[in-house]
Amino acid sequence: MTERQRLPGRRANYSIPLEFEGHQYRATAGRFPDGRLAEIFLVCPGKLGTPLQSNADNAAILTSLLLQHGVSPEVIRHSVTGPIRIALDLFIEVL
Repeated sequence: MTERQRLPGRRANYSIPLEFEGHQYRATAGRFPDGRLAEIFLVCPGKLGTPLQSNADNAAILTSLLLQHGVSPEVIRHSVTGPIRIALDLFIEVL
């Protein structure tokens, strides 16, 4: 197992709106200082506290942990579906 690469306390991030199955999301990405994707947050505006938001949170947390342990975004996106897959597709395009 690789060691988790920690992020600096302050870092730039950017957000992209997306839609999946009729639900709106805001995906936010943070990067390591060298520009690699390091973390993703998914928010479902108006759905805070719902199972939909909980699932989005869990997918984003697990994806972020994989990224911080050295798994490439391309490998992750081939293994997942839903809004986290769309977010990864969008953030990989921005690379």
